[in-house]
Amino acid sequence: MNQAKKAPRLYNGALFPIAGYYTIDPVHSFVDFIAQHLVVGQIRGCFRQLTGNIKIADDPALSSLDISIDTVSISTHNETRDEDLRSVRFLDVGKFPKMTYRGTRVIPEPRGHLTVEGELTIRDITHPVSIDSVFTGIVDDPWGNTRAGFYGSAKISRRDFGLMTDLMVETGGLLVGKDIVINIATELLLRG
Repeated sequence: MNQAKKAPRLYNGALFPIAGYYTIDPVHSFVDFIAQHLVVGQIRGCFRQLTGNIKIADDPALSSLDISIDTVSISTHNETRDEDLRSVRFLDVGKFPKMTYRGTRVIPEPRGHLTVEGELTIRDITHPVSIDSVFTGIVDDPWGNTRAGFYGSAKISRRDFGLMTDLMVETGGLLVGKDIVINIATELLLRG
């Protein structure tokens, strides 16, 4: 494919990669999260294993994506806390080994941002979640692959997904805040 065909295209003020089917490169893609801790601090962590397929449509608004994240791969750099997060009190990874996101619509926004509308499923509970996203570029790598990049962020309520363990602290706040910020950075490989 020549470079002119790989150039990003402009659609309603936002850049998109060329149309095609892409897969997530799990080695170069990351999902991390931030949760409030004891009212005054933050816990940061990540999920180390994710896979997914993305269809960039000729009409970018009709693009879609399916992402699957292995819940057992959660890491907050503290094994005791990670085991608690894997337990039935939170993710219950023995019963729910995956969480998924299915994006069904893309809306171009001002200044090159995109809103991906879709549904997030955690613990077999599904809710609509919008991801504020940015297309970060498209390039050929040294091995002849075409790669595209996206970065996205969303805020969810853990209570919406049955992650309801609430331990109160003296000040009246929660040990773990009710909202979780999720960030995802992906490198996609064009497959056809």
